[in-house]
Amino acid sequence: MSRSILSLIIVLFLLTVSCDQDVVYDQYTSIENGIWKWNDPREFDVDITDTVSLHNIYIQVRHTVDYPLSNLYMFVHIDGPVGQHLKDTVNFLLSTPDGRWIGKGAGNLRELQLLYRKQTQFRMPGTYRFTLEQGMRNPELPVTDLGIRIERINP
Repeated sequence: MSRSILSLIIVLFLLTVSCDQDVVYDQYTSIENGIWKWNDPREFDVDITDTVSLHNIYIQVRHTVDYPLSNLYMFVHIDGPVGQHLKDTVNFLLSTPDGRWIGKGAGNLRELQLLYRKQTQFRMPGTYRFTLEQGMRNPELPVTDLGIRIERINP
């Protein structure tokens, strides 16, 4: 193997590894039978140690192209390590007004991220529980996976 090819491989490896250095948490949970029901909240327990840096928090959704609407309302609960509680209602746009899916994907699945909280500082270390609840009028929706991603922002 030539020296330039070996150097290129090393540089690509280092770029790949360094890209995810700022990812604090990135986890999906699958939804049974690909149908998200009203009574099926999804929980994510995130251990936070960095109380100095700012973070971006994303909500991630995978759905099928059989999704009957253009958006997805969900309730987001965040429970902090010493009893803090935050509840939000989030409107997640899944398609454009003309019906084109916003998420990326192939076949019948689409995936997208919503920047839920920008430049957030966790005030206390400990475990934060993120709970996602389906908030639509339809009791069952073709959502296959839900996720939370937290990235540290470099100054």
